[in-house]
Amino acid sequence: MADDPTPSTVGTQYAGTRDIVLLAGLLILMASTLGVTLVQTWPPPPTPGAAQRVEKAAQVRVLFWSPDLLRETRLFIVVAAAGGLGAVIHTLRSLYWYVGNRGLRRSWVLMYVVEPFAGAILALVVYFVLRGGLTTTMASSSDINPYGVTALGALVGMFSRETAGKLRAVFATLLAPAEQGADTMAPREGPRRGAGDAPR
Repeated sequence: MADDPTPSTVGTQYAGTRDIVLLAGLLILMASTLGVTLVQTWPPPPTPGAAQRVEKAAQVRVLFWSPDLLRETRLFIVVAAAGGLGAVIHTLRSLYWYVGNRGLRRSWVLMYVVEPFAGAILALVVYFVLRGGLTTTMASSSDINPYGVTALGALVGMFSRETAGKLRAVFATLLAPAEQGADTMAPREGPRRGAGDAPR
């Protein structure tokens, strides 16, 4: 198939007032939901000798759901919620920067919606790497400080691009580089951004 020299015009218009209000409302709703989930699923401090006993699931209220969860499962939810919350912080900062500079185009709306989910998933991946013992050793869920993994998840969500780049660099040294496909897009230079708040 011959290359189409005509660039796509999808999303080239600037975002209107309704787009901005809906997007900001959605991001604030996401932040509120993730914050409530984080508080509700926060694991209690381990009891003395918990590592030697069989852990029992406890009922936890997660928004409108009340499942029985182990401490390990609650840590997964906390890390994912923190990663999503960190990504929402990044997208809100980016949103107000671009709206304030009257430079928000509709082509970036999907990124703002998807970024919190990407941040949550990437935070879980980093947590799995740490729990898997590739960079450190963590014996059991009772030994894990929830404040530490929450901070890690939030930072991964806020700096998801940098985290993905670091993981790519690490695994590029371990694995053979992937072959470039026919539809691979090379990064192109865009207008200068401000203070690391550029959509991506």
